[in-house]
Amino acid sequence: MSELRDALADALGALHRVEREVRPIGEDRLFVVSQSPGGPELLVKVLPAALSFGINDLQFERAVLLLAQRLHHPHLVPPRGAGRAGSFVYHTRPFVPGTTLRAWLGNNGAVPLARAVEILRGVLSGLAHAHAAQIAHGDLTTANVLLADEGVLVSDTGIAAALGRPASARSDMIAAQALAHEMLTGRAPGPDEEPLERSRSLPAWLSEWMRSRWTDAGKALAGMRPPPPPSSSQSSQLFA
Repeated sequence: MSELRDALADALGALHRVEREVRPIGEDRLFVVSQSPGGPELLVKVLPAALSFGINDLQFERAVLLLAQRLHHPHLVPPRGAGRAGSFVYHTRPFVPGTTLRAWLGNNGAVPLARAVEILRGVLSGLAHAHAAQIAHGDLTTANVLLADEGVLVSDTGIAAALGRPASARSDMIAAQALAHEMLTGRAPGPDEEPLERSRSLPAWLSEWMRSRWTDAGKALAGMRPPPPPSSSQSSQLFA
């Protein structure tokens, strides 16, 4: 661990300080880094050694910097940069205080319907911006959906393609529907899953939305029923 921290410190430079390691996502290791003096914190995601070995880090860095220029949206966390620390490749993004949707589900179970629809709407809004720019997320999971004070944010958009993995808007929509299922039931859909309506009462429009084959996030967002204007009490409860 100390060797990796030292390698990150050398790669990031003297104006950065590796503060702490946070809970990993899969095989990726995550570090919070401060930018001095007084700059915002970064989250550094370090890829596993086996994956890092086959990556051209200069090409990956160029791809990440291009994503950073193109992904500006209130519901997206744009990447900041990338590089190599010893034998490990990493990429960075702004650190967002809050929790992931995966952690929330693990602690609380199924999401209330109004909250689930609001989260889904935020995810689709960010992805619609990316898809309009011909960028697919490629790895949309509950671990990449952040629930923060400023709202719902999607991280790591486009990183999969930058790493050479297949990614498409259509596959993002399949992942978005699986994400909606997980929010509404508290568990990821299985291969022999019974229809969602049997385990939870849903409005007809949402049942139809879940069955539709959306080709991109813009169409999927347009296919959602517009939200009613919330009262002040509803607004305060929506993110409770």
